[in-house]
Amino acid sequence: MRVTSSKRLYKILAASRKLTANYEFLFAMEELSLALISVADLETQEQLVIYAYHQALGIEHLGATLQFLQAENRAEFQVLDEVLDFYKQFPLVRNESLEEVKSGAWMTYYILESQDCINKLKLVQTRLWDFVQQSVRREVWLARQTLAIGVAILTIVLLASPVLVLLIRHTVNTIQTFNRSIEISTQRLMLEKQKSDILLSRMLPLPVLRRLKAQRSVPAESFDAVTIFFSDIVGFTTLSANSSPMEVINMLNMLYRLFDDKIMQYNVYKVETIGDAYMVVSGLPQRNGNRHASEIADMALALMRGMEGATVPHRPEEPLRIRAGVNTGPCVAGVVGTTMPRYCLFGDTINVASRMESTGEAMKIHISYSTKMALDQIGGYEIQPRGEINVAGKGTMETFWLVRKINNLESESPQELKLHDYDQNVHELLILN
Repeated sequence: MRVTSSKRLYKILAASRKLTANYEFLFAMEELSLALISVADLETQEQLVIYAYHQALGIEHLGATLQFLQAENRAEFQVLDEVLDFYKQFPLVRNESLEEVKSGAWMTYYILESQDCINKLKLVQTRLWDFVQQSVRREVWLARQTLAIGVAILTIVLLASPVLVLLIRHTVNTIQTFNRSIEISTQRLMLEKQKSDILLSRMLPLPVLRRLKAQRSVPAESFDAVTIFFSDIVGFTTLSANSSPMEVINMLNMLYRLFDDKIMQYNVYKVETIGDAYMVVSGLPQRNGNRHASEIADMALALMRGMEGATVPHRPEEPLRIRAGVNTGPCVAGVVGTTMPRYCLFGDTINVASRMESTGEAMKIHISYSTKMALDQIGGYEIQPRGEINVAGKGTMETFWLVRKINNLESESPQELKLHDYDQNVHELLILN
């Protein structure tokens, strides 16, 4: 189709060149005839200038005619080259006097040869006109043929239009059905995506999760100062040995549900839970200035108050107590793993916080010297010195007890923690039903 269109365009351009050549040729004959008349009746200097003007225009139009006819390469048009060469050999006299021109021998020769050239041009005009007529007839015939084909195609289309309408209607119905199916699938996909986002948000902090989705990888980040909280259950090893696995899970579920509800009120991030160990940090992944120590301290005090009067679910007579340890310092945090990525913390600050917890006492908050200094800068906390203790891997360290927050105690009635049956609430722990 593209080749046919190109050939058609070429034919149209060829016909246009022939018409333009004929137009230029008529002008050339007219101007050369006027030049001949001016020389034959040469009486004044003005007629001499007019002769030169007409001859220049005639030569120009004749040259243009030859340019348009170059592609034809026809023998009957070669005489135009001879005529053009004849006229080019005569100078276009403009400043010579009338006497000088009349006395020249070229004038008689010019008049005789010019008449002969004009006769030749008349013959060429007849042939050129015939040639143009043939081209026009051929183009008209092709145009009629194209029109006839177009009419035939239009007739076929009109006859086939009812069938096409039915096919289009069927196609539209199919597309609509397909669109509805896509919408349903998209809604299901969005629902599954929301479920996966919820699952990821429980595994990774939201700021880290956004960067992970945008960049595919999150580089590790260094933090100058954060505060780490560790806690575990006093006597958990003995308690686990004397309890069934389901009873242990019920107990941990009760404890973690309490802790998770409490920490939502503070600017902290729950890092992980391993067995009975519960780890929380403040100051990352979003920095909060020097508030990280007070956020962890307020949270730890709230957790301790919430544990007052708590008992083991399957042993109501046995109290449930925890130890807590806090440390402040620098650390590095980043996403580790690809199959099941986790947001992990690294650095000596985490090790010291773990030692504060393991060397602490039941229902007390054991803090390091760096945490005490951070809380002293903030003010409003009652801290008691514990003295120097030997910490594994760190040697002798001076540590302290965080007792309470001065003039800002929340009154909470000691309540025994109750746990609904774990089997009835297991669906709350599952993201995917």
